[in-house]
Amino acid sequence: MINLRYRFANQNQYIAALTASYVALSAGMVYGWAAPAGPRLVGDGEGHLALNSDQFSWAVAFTPMGAALVAIPCGRMLKSLGRKNAILFFVIPLLMGWTLLTFAQVIPMMYIGRLCQGAAVGGLTISLPIYIGEIANEKIRGTVGSFFQLMLNLGMLISFSVSTAVNIFQLNVISGFLLLIFGPMFMFMPETPAFLLQLGYKNKAIEVLKWLEGPRCGAATQIELLQNQQDALMNQPKRTLKSSLLEPRTRSALLAMIGLVAFLQLSGINAVLFYATDIFMNASDSLNYQVATIIVGAMQVVGTVVASVAVDRVGRRWLLMISGVIMCASHVTLGVYFHLLHNDPIRMENQEWVPVLSLSAFVTMFSVGFGPVPWIMIGEIFAIDIKEFAGSLAIFTNFGLSLLVTKTFNPLREGLGEAGTFWLFAGFCLLGAVFVFLFVPETKGKSFAQIQSRLTGDKLQCRAEK
Repeated sequence: MINLRYRFANQNQYIAALTASYVALSAGMVYGWAAPAGPRLVGDGEGHLALNSDQFSWAVAFTPMGAALVAIPCGRMLKSLGRKNAILFFVIPLLMGWTLLTFAQVIPMMYIGRLCQGAAVGGLTISLPIYIGEIANEKIRGTVGSFFQLMLNLGMLISFSVSTAVNIFQLNVISGFLLLIFGPMFMFMPETPAFLLQLGYKNKAIEVLKWLEGPRCGAATQIELLQNQQDALMNQPKRTLKSSLLEPRTRSALLAMIGLVAFLQLSGINAVLFYATDIFMNASDSLNYQVATIIVGAMQVVGTVVASVAVDRVGRRWLLMISGVIMCASHVTLGVYFHLLHNDPIRMENQEWVPVLSLSAFVTMFSVGFGPVPWIMIGEIFAIDIKEFAGSLAIFTNFGLSLLVTKTFNPLREGLGEAGTFWLFAGFCLLGAVFVFLFVPETKGKSFAQIQSRLTGDKLQCRAEK
């Protein structure tokens, strides 16, 4: 750890969370790569490989596939390696992925590269929220928890923007190079106090907490309280995973978590991001699809900045519900545009702004609510003995559905049409908002004990509380 003079409250928590989240910049470029790469690799034949649309769709799909495959072993890694070392470990497959993608001479090299990238993104999506959730206090936990999504979106924007000036080979090199800066920076950040206590390093945990919260934070008292909570958990009768999962509070937390990540993906976000350029090309021949894609990427970043400010002020539930309703309206509008374009193209002349506005509103509101909030809440609602398993299950569900949505997006467009596909996504967004109202508790500014009490309490009472 670097000794830094304290200049403002929670300074080092912000520094540690932002440094950890930097790796998501390169992970975001994994997501952003597909939109500019698709038309160039399939239509223009750029690079060493000639791909058809089906082969490219598999290159896209291998990323969520890799993330889903790593989900379960990642939970064990968090227990054995720790939060910090797990994050550092996943830099390796991410760098391997960019290297294979850069120098791919045959299609399997590209597939393996995307699989490695997906494994890294999946592992980071589990380990980063848990790391940040354990180093941040409840006053700023939502704000710093949104840094991960902010960096993801910023990485996508960089990919969309840089691709207008460079070829795909150069884009891959730049994406990999940005990753190399992360390791030396993050090495100076601490392990979480909670994990250090699990290892029995109480004095080290006190030292880390003093660094995170300042020398006057009463670290010894806080660590003693955390130690008592862990001791109480360890002194309980030995429980199997099955018995832990059957507890009412765990069942409620799992229901909330699985529902949130399911509706996150069923909103169509990854299909929209991976095929953004293709969607704009289908929307209008006169539309500058590269600029439109950059606008969408920029609005994602704006939405995440709004979320980082609002999540600890407005609350998680309100952001999720507002996000779901406006995403629904955006998809409905986009569906109407494509419906009229198909049936009355003359009427839609000079209306190219509609798909740009609709997708910009969609990604902005996704980045305000369903993008960052589920991952913030995963670090908040689970007991320490179930947290790693719950995180693994969340990632498996998330990326399994991402694979399903991304691989079926083109067949859906062929079967339902562009309009029908976006109306289907609109229905899922609305259902997501209803689900949040019924089953997701508010965690803003609440201690872990308060959150657990709400999970075991009456659902109507939970919904009524602000």
